[in-house]
Amino acid sequence: MTQRQVEIVVTPGSGEGRALGIARRLRRLLRRRRRRATIRAFHDLPSLVHWAESAPPDLEAVVCVGGDATLSAAARAAIGSNAPLVPVPTGFGNVFATVFRHPRRAAEVAALLETGEVRRVDVGVAKTREGEDLFLSHRSYGLLEQVQTIAERGRHQPRRRILRYLWYWAVAYRFLFRSRLASFRVEIDGRVVADDAVLVTVANVETYHGFLSLTPTASPIDGLFDVAVIPRVSKPRLLGRLLRLLLKLPGRWRGLTIYRGRGVVVTTPRCRDVLTVRRHSLPLLVRRGAVEALQQRTVADAPTPTSVPVSPIR
Repeated sequence: MTQRQVEIVVTPGSGEGRALGIARRLRRLLRRRRRRATIRAFHDLPSLVHWAESAPPDLEAVVCVGGDATLSAAARAAIGSNAPLVPVPTGFGNVFATVFRHPRRAAEVAALLETGEVRRVDVGVAKTREGEDLFLSHRSYGLLEQVQTIAERGRHQPRRRILRYLWYWAVAYRFLFRSRLASFRVEIDGRVVADDAVLVTVANVETYHGFLSLTPTASPIDGLFDVAVIPRVSKPRLLGRLLRLLLKLPGRWRGLTIYRGRGVVVTTPRCRDVLTVRRHSLPLLVRRGAVEALQQRTVADAPTPTSVPVSPIR
């Protein structure tokens, strides 16, 4: 019987340039254990998506060395081949991998391939004018998305983590006081919850854990999104709310509402995105007990999400 292959997918620029080195060390370790392993390096997401959509069906695992965008693209290969996805967090955010505490070191990843268990988790699907896009962590609209777009334009942002944090905050400050904030209409499971939101985050997991947690109770195993919404306020007040969230100050949840549902529509005069949950569609390799630990998690001082009437499954 032919041994199945471990595909190691990598974006070389991730992790301040360390991602390719991690991938090579992991391949050496797997080959010493007489496991077939190949590295596939992609310098842009479209080429990764193209490969993932036509990945062979007999893979043993898809190991993804990179950040959240790389993981979301590689997830297509795992879903299509029914091979477990193994995240190796080396990007800037690493939001999804943080939820299950996936290891970063090659030796620990090799051990996980031997001892881990496969569990199925939710993914988000966004249907836009450009087509259908998968996301594992979150999809943001408004201030955060606009700041990220400006900060990463031309890929000139610093590679070191602390410098990149400062870079994003500098861009956010300049953007707040020099640009007009976009306005969004938000509908969840058939109910309009906001007509003039300036910040919307549709989350499958806790967003920006340890930095700017907007959806602390979001879970990728409950079949629902957590949707954080801030209605239109003045720019100084919006900045103040974000700073309170960042610094975890008293009253930080005031002015931010979290809703819970499985279908979200975000609309502006120029776009209409439809976001849905595909429950338990992604096979994910995790440490034993990681899913049970997530189920038992409690979050102190977090706001209670507002459930909206769920539309019937057709």
